[in-house]
Amino acid sequence: MRRLFAAAALLGLALAQVDPGHIAQAVRKTMALGQGLAQWEGLPRYEVILSNTYPPVPVKHAGYFSVAWDDENLYVLGVFQQKAETVKAALPADHPEWWQDDTMELFLKLDPKDKGAPALHLAANPKGTRFKAYTFTTEYRTVGRIEEDRWILEWAIPFATLGRAPEPGEVWALKVGREHQAASEYPLWPMGGDYHSPTNFGYLVFVDQPQDPKVLAEKVTALLGVEPPLQSRLSGIATYAVYYGKDPQEAAKLVNFDLAIVQPWLPKESLDLLKRNGVKVVAYLSIGEVEPDRDYGQPIPKEWILGQNPNWGSYFVDANQKGWQDLMLRLADEYYRRGFDGLFLDTLDTVDLYPQVAPGLVEIVRRLREAYPQGLLIQNRGFKVLPQTAPYLDAVMYENLSSMYSFERKVYVPVNHDPSPVLPFAKRGLVVLALDYAEPDQQDLIVRAYARARELGFVPYVSVILLDRVFLHNP
Repeated sequence: MRRLFAAAALLGLALAQVDPGHIAQAVRKTMALGQGLAQWEGLPRYEVILSNTYPPVPVKHAGYFSVAWDDENLYVLGVFQQKAETVKAALPADHPEWWQDDTMELFLKLDPKDKGAPALHLAANPKGTRFKAYTFTTEYRTVGRIEEDRWILEWAIPFATLGRAPEPGEVWALKVGREHQAASEYPLWPMGGDYHSPTNFGYLVFVDQPQDPKVLAEKVTALLGVEPPLQSRLSGIATYAVYYGKDPQEAAKLVNFDLAIVQPWLPKESLDLLKRNGVKVVAYLSIGEVEPDRDYGQPIPKEWILGQNPNWGSYFVDANQKGWQDLMLRLADEYYRRGFDGLFLDTLDTVDLYPQVAPGLVEIVRRLREAYPQGLLIQNRGFKVLPQTAPYLDAVMYENLSSMYSFERKVYVPVNHDPSPVLPFAKRGLVVLALDYAEPDQQDLIVRAYARARELGFVPYVSVILLDRVFLHNP
């Protein structure tokens, strides 16, 4: 079944077309902010209505945006249905958690083909407050007003702050979000899903006059081209497990799986047993965090440390440090010499908190593939860098796809996380592992996690949060 899914996906690559509904047009016209909606009449409108859940569904409160441009500015209009008494727009520009307000968010990429370019993220509330934290810039103008049944927000973003002005016919990547706190609605144009997924952008085409969206979609499709297939050494696996303990009896259960992800401290006799039984065994390697109980064979300089992970007591590390990269290569060499078939690369989600580490994380993955061309490489999450690392990988893990452990509540809870960050890579042939968490007696969570992963074509496994037991679930 897994092979059929991959083959069908690869055959569909050449047929992939950009959806005309994922095209927005910026029409050449100079706008005067705060002068009413009449000047926006005649411009295309794009609904912001699909939820940030998976699968996305239409939300109750509609909204739309329109886009214009001239030689100096990008103009954006947002109009969103909401009763005035429910609008939340109280936070100051420098508030660290501005997303507690109702907001409109813009995500822009000036070159949709540049996989390494971060999205330029802008956010403002219905009063026009431009938020600073975690955004690209506040060097733009906004005018907002709250009416009885809606709020309106206009933007004028100087191209000078974005780096350059576009040419007619140029294509940028775009997504637009709206947060309605009272209704717990967080829709996103064009396709809904996770706000920070790197794969659910639409496209913004700069035109002099409105054009046929189907024609523009064909042009964008031709511009983007077809992504090549991804070759995986794990394309035939049907099962896998994760075990971080040292107990030989527990480790022996791993012979029931095609792939085992373990800590490098697994006893040699356990590793030998697994390999004799044809199990592919990969060793854990944290490339985005320093683990306090890990023997690195050297002290870790303080200047490499960015902050602490409160859930695990580990430390976020600056992966751009050449010394850290070299250390990862030395550990990898040690694990390969012990007989492991490859590496499980963890903690790449450090990039979500510290975007500046992205180049270093990508470089570590690239160097590992260069040094061990036949070794297995599996990446855990790190979706923001996945477009760059995918060509070096055999699999990506989606941890917490359908159930997770709440560190705050100390319980396992169901979730419905958006698979869109990995779906384009699965279609190209990359194996996706789903890792979810539940107690052994929480059969509802376990059955749901397995069913959802299999429906998506992923390889499922469910364990407890410490990963210190091996479970033979097969619901």
